[in-house]
Amino acid sequence: MIERIKALKHDFKSEVQDFLGFWEKYVIHSGDDVFYGMVDSELIPHPDASKHIVLGARLVWTFSSAYRIFKKDSYKFLSKRLYDFFISHFMDEEHGGAFWELNADGTPLDTSKRIYGQAFAIYGLSEYYRAFGDVNALNQAISVYNCLETHAYDRVNKGYYEAFSRDWNMDEVEQVSNLNPYSSASKTMNTHLHLLEAYTSLYRVWKDEGLKEKLKEHIHVMIDKILNHEHWHYMLYLSDNWQSQSPDISYGHDIEGSWLLWEAAEIIGDPELDEYVKSISLKMAEAVFNEGWHPEGGIIYERDPEKGTVHEFRSWWVQSEALVGFYNAWQLSGDDKYLKATLDIYEFIDKELTDHENGGWFSSAISDNIPGIRADGWTCPYHNARMYFELIERL
Repeated sequence: MIERIKALKHDFKSEVQDFLGFWEKYVIHSGDDVFYGMVDSELIPHPDASKHIVLGARLVWTFSSAYRIFKKDSYKFLSKRLYDFFISHFMDEEHGGAFWELNADGTPLDTSKRIYGQAFAIYGLSEYYRAFGDVNALNQAISVYNCLETHAYDRVNKGYYEAFSRDWNMDEVEQVSNLNPYSSASKTMNTHLHLLEAYTSLYRVWKDEGLKEKLKEHIHVMIDKILNHEHWHYMLYLSDNWQSQSPDISYGHDIEGSWLLWEAAEIIGDPELDEYVKSISLKMAEAVFNEGWHPEGGIIYERDPEKGTVHEFRSWWVQSEALVGFYNAWQLSGDDKYLKATLDIYEFIDKELTDHENGGWFSSAISDNIPGIRADGWTCPYHNARMYFELIERL
């Protein structure tokens, strides 16, 4: 099986460049506003659609990473255009941090500071610095990090609150959103997971001792406060003092978290922490491996163990994270069941998610029969591009 995986490296290099070509063709354009905020299921762009920070930052991250790996001039050109637009339109020069959403013309629409979005600002900007050495990008990423530590960090219970107004007032912004359905939840797993990858990405290029300690603390928050040690799934929505507000299980976030925890620990370079996180990562991957498979292949979305309800559709991003997560579990354990799972997920992606006619991926499996948006604030190129990048670099 390992020979089959190694042989896929050439395929991954070709496939990811074809995949990126879809985003170049349908989403990024030559106008001053650089990218469309939405492309629908019929591949029709919507020039009047708002532009979301998540799409904007993930586009910066994706094409910066692509240039770092492939050194293609076209990726460098696109990265700079995306970065320049992000800096000049999303970043809040007056209060710090980045706006949540822009109008189609690039003017501010929603100026709130949702921490999920700030995490992706750090992630995209730090990767741009890693690829191009632009010190302004690093300084911008550090500035956002400092805003989070000043305004969003919970000094009593640790972790980070969910949302703030433009001037960082928590009482003036609605906590409930499409990221958080519970008014009783001031903290979410999803935001903390992406802060983990953001702080890891920033520490990779900025070896600051204060950030190193924050990253260590954040690893322990993810494991000690957010992970349920009875069944090894993340709790999704939590109160100030980490009381779970929902029984739901998200298999995509669990398997994503399993490898992001290991990435964070590995970059710190503490052997004792490595051993601890390795064992946790494998328990999380094992739980998804045992519970998460759809009968017809791929990993299902969510389960409510109390009600017994299952969201069986197989999302594009869940499969991306499962492929990396299972390969990471094989690297940590040597257990060939994870290598087989990696191949099974890859074959499922090729059969059920890859649009072999038009390029890119569908947002859910073809056999799920759920037509989906091809690009918007949440349907972005980073999960799937990162999947390819991770396997290319690991192989």
